Amino acid sequence: MPVVHGRQRIALVWAGVLATALAILPATALGDQGGPPVPVAANAQPARSDAPAKASPAAAHLSVQAKGVRNRKLRVGHRGRAVGYLRPFVAGQRVEVALVHKGHVVAKRNPVVTRVHGTDKGRFDLRSKSLTKPGTYRIVARHVATPVQGRAVVRSSKFHLKYPNLGKGAKSSSVKLFNHLLLKRGYYTTHGKRYGSKTGFAVMAFRKVNGMKRTFNASPRIFRKLAAGKGSFHLHYPGKGKHVEVDISKQVMVLANHGKPQYTFHISTGAPATPTIRGHYHFYMRQPGFNAEGMYYSVYWHGGYAIHGYHSVPPYPASHGCVRNPIPESKFIYNWVSLGMSIYTYG
Repeated sequence: MPVVHGRQRIALVWAGVLATALAILPATALGDQGGPPVPVAANAQPARSDAPAKASPAAAHLSVQAKGVRNRKLRVGHRGRAVGYLRPFVAGQRVEVALVHKGHVVAKRNPVVTRVHGTDKGRFDLRSKSLTKPGTYRIVARHVATPVQGRAVVRSSKFHLKYPNLGKGAKSSSVKLFNHLLLKRGYYTTHGKRYGSKTGFAVMAFRKVNGMKRTFNASPRIFRKLAAGKGSFHLHYPGKGKHVEVDISKQVMVLANHGKPQYTFHISTGAPATPTIRGHYHFYMRQPGFNAEGMYYSVYWHGGYAIHGYHSVPPYPASHGCVRNPIPESKFIYNWVSLGMSIYTYG
């Protein structure tokens, strides 16, 4: 056997260590370092990840309907109401729902949908204040995309408000709303829900101001015009403070204040044979109750010319020169007018 010297023995030991290390290194490590490839067994399986696969967001399907609408019309004064559904139901989702009028949002919510028992859909709703203005309305619902459910938008069919025909003796919430609109536009009437004589007188005044047929009934056209904020009397002397104007051509009297027609009344001025004088005057005398001529709560502004209540107030000039107003309105006018106040008669 040949003799192995010290340096040779050390070299042999290091060679054995290196061979052992190369045998246990993975094939990829050798490959990265340029070493010879290590064979992989035919039945070897790829490495598996323990992280779950990421789920795609659920599709969103919306539906919405305006409630109380018949033939695309909702009765004036009713609330705008909507009910809608989001499918499928996914917990925690919100739907933006809005009532739109002529392109402007008049009511909106962003509720969390609630599951409908026994179904795979979520419910949402909307309720607005009472609606009065004419024009086109519709409901718009929108679900903004979230990590768990997609985006969706839906619009209801368009609808309009229905304005009723009103007349003496009617009693309803619609009459109350109608009276409120008359007062808002400067016509003297009641606050109640009954269509009585005061409402009829206010309607007559409105018809006179707006050049309509002179009757005491309220048509849908009048209701709609009031709801649109139109039909008020236009003062001839808006800068004269608190005063009275009598438009003889229109047969109306207006109690004006703050540059606006505060109260407008149906009246009858002097007949063609006994016309009412025109000009600027001041009230100088008051006479409460009835007098011998049947004049009721009179306020005089020039000689024997006065504004006063009378049993007959036709829609045309019929007095002896005074300004007649209906008896039920006389005390209110009498108390509103003060001595020294201006009255303008024209037209």
